[in-house]
Amino acid sequence: MEVKLLTTPEQFSAMEYNAAYAMLICHANTDKLQSEKPAEFLKRAIKAEHFSVLEHITLTYEVNNLSRACLQELARHRHISLSVESTRHTLKKKLVDDFIENEVIGNDMDKWEYLGWFRNFASKRPDITNDELKYYLPEFWPTNLILTANIRALRELITKRTNPAALEEFQDLARKFVEAVPDEFKYLLEDCVHE
Repeated sequence: MEVKLLTTPEQFSAMEYNAAYAMLICHANTDKLQSEKPAEFLKRAIKAEHFSVLEHITLTYEVNNLSRACLQELARHRHISLSVESTRHTLKKKLVDDFIENEVIGNDMDKWEYLGWFRNFASKRPDITNDELKYYLPEFWPTNLILTANIRALRELITKRTNPAALEEFQDLARKFVEAVPDEFKYLLEDCVHE
């Protein structure tokens, strides 16, 4: 799985400023933004659990080769926006391009056997549509997506999904969300990661 932050540092800085300004609006202290960096105000907001101001910072990630099993759990988080690769348009192409062998399967023989069965089934039914064929997809099938979420929603996701009880792939995904953030902005998320 690969995770890439699409939000640029410049965009991040502008949103950080806006979130700090929002916090100061709440306290009628906007003049204080002249004397301190926005990060200092937001660190205090996090410490005070004043998370609503963090909703003014949204991050967009590109995620490649995420399993459908993990996607299903990701989609349960309410305050995120997902644009997911369509099986209607890509399923047979992925079967032909050997995409799945190169990206996901590894050495798990059960998965290899299932993929063989799946390819055989699809080849014997050339008339089957992608919409019909997707009912036979295994949970390990890879997908690509774009995810946008505000920092408050990401903090909740990271807190819940880096917990050792979470699906291991999801733990990895949540940690990669934090790792992808530039160092100067990690303070917004890093305290949420379970060790």
